Amino acid sequence: MNSYILRFFSYHQPRRIRVIESLLTNRLTVSNLFWGQQYGLLPWLGAARQLQRTEYDAVIKALADEQLITIDDEQQARLTVKGVQWQEAEQPYQPHFLDWYWLTNTNQFGQRLLLGMQVVSEYAYHNAKYAPVTVGYGHMLAVKRWFRQANHRQLAAAVYRDLDQLTTGLASFDQRLAVFLVDGLVGHDLPAWTNNQLAERLRLSQADMLALNHDLLLGVAAYCQHVPGPLQDLLGPLLNAGPLSKSTAVTLELYRQGAALEQIAARRRLKLSTVREHLLEVAILCPEQLDWNQLLPPAKRAALAKQYPDPDVTSWHFNSDEQDAGKAFFDYRLFQILRGREHHD
Repeated sequence: MNSYILRFFSYHQPRRIRVIESLLTNRLTVSNLFWGQQYGLLPWLGAARQLQRTEYDAVIKALADEQLITIDDEQQARLTVKGVQWQEAEQPYQPHFLDWYWLTNTNQFGQRLLLGMQVVSEYAYHNAKYAPVTVGYGHMLAVKRWFRQANHRQLAAAVYRDLDQLTTGLASFDQRLAVFLVDGLVGHDLPAWTNNQLAERLRLSQADMLALNHDLLLGVAAYCQHVPGPLQDLLGPLLNAGPLSKSTAVTLELYRQGAALEQIAARRRLKLSTVREHLLEVAILCPEQLDWNQLLPPAKRAALAKQYPDPDVTSWHFNSDEQDAGKAFFDYRLFQILRGREHHD
């Protein structure tokens, strides 16, 4: 786990320890999304949802004790020279499917995939007496419903074709992804390989196994989104329509129809601050869906540019004497997001 967490820190940029924890465990706030964007870590959102704070804090302490990171008074960490050397020596696994980070909860997705493939395998061998893998009750019901609705005569062959096409595609990116998927499934008289066995076979560290597993499930999810078949029928309900939360998407649609923020708040019975947070979420995750000239007019941008001239937006500190502090901070954060994107581009 130490090597896994270490990959999220930088030698050149101090990074907030709690922000990285929140990104990995999918704690969605505008602040976390903003800092995750500035760190270039948004694609890792939700990559370790089961990570416990006690475990995370123990890793941070160990990294500091080993002098791989330094921690300042504001609880920001930065890689040391030794930490950089460690990273370079480790050569961590580089994911291929992180652009799909928003598509699914990989923890839930993996559970349903595992049980669904076991059910098909046992059915193909006409075996009704087996111990199913342990998954959440909701996944058990979903798999039962999927199985009942399937064409049983063609199910095994159709799933095999799906898996064959999927593994071929995965192998074109990295052969280890296909091996991890196939050997990680439970079948008739065929237990799944343990993580230790797979790590040894693939010559990967446990830290890389965590990254590869998340990457693999995003790749499978992307396949299910685009390719009709039994896997899509099974796993499609776990796929998100886009990066935005459902509530944010509703706010965005009303805003694009021309409703003022105050009108949206009244119509949806939300606080005005919540509506503003929704639009900030859009600005971070889907900036192309906003009319920036309407949201932050050029005159306002020019005024903010004079107030915050430093191109490094991470060094800014909000300062305003405007009467409406909420609106002032909204404009400030919008400008910070916009300038941050321009700086990265």
